[in-house]
Amino acid sequence: GVLSSQAPVLLIPRILEEGECAHLIEFWESGEKRRNEISSGKQGQNIAAASAEVKRRADVLVPQDDNPTNNMIRNRVSRRIVPEMTKAFNFTPKAYDIGRIGCYDAADSGFFRPHRDILSSDQADPRKFALSLNLNDGFTGGALRFPEYGERVYSPPKGGGVIFSCSLLHEALPVETGRRFGLFLFFN
Repeated sequence: GVLSSQAPVLLIPRILEEGECAHLIEFWESGEKRRNEISSGKQGQNIAAASAEVKRRADVLVPQDDNPTNNMIRNRVSRRIVPEMTKAFNFTPKAYDIGRIGCYDAADSGFFRPHRDILSSDQADPRKFALSLNLNDGFTGGALRFPEYGERVYSPPKGGGVIFSCSLLHEALPVETGRRFGLFLFFN
């Protein structure tokens, strides 16, 4: 059908293969959970906090050192994401912030209220684009919405992601059943 409106986002299928998605979920299962973390403050003066009123998600950070999980992410970013971002946005990312594997769980209606991802601890080289990549299926709800661009929701298939400007207002709607696992990256 004819698309009458959409947010200025890029949908990329098959960024990760099935086994890579399963590996990241296993990494999350065995990792140290960081619950409901949010950033506030102003550019260059990021203040870390936690708020279950703003965000209900448990994250596990992927160290950026030379480890197999980060190397796999880096490889997929360079092969599947960078070429598409360069074509679509005329922007070639130099790096990404530490990766986060997150879980929105229906048991606590996992969500992330409307927010922007522009805060960065690096004032000289702030975040420009964000990636929200689904690692699984078998859940309902949890889609991304960009309220400034209407009610359309975005939920790529397992292994696929949505890339968008960090300045766009967006939210993760509550997960209604199951658990939504995702990989979340910020590019500069």
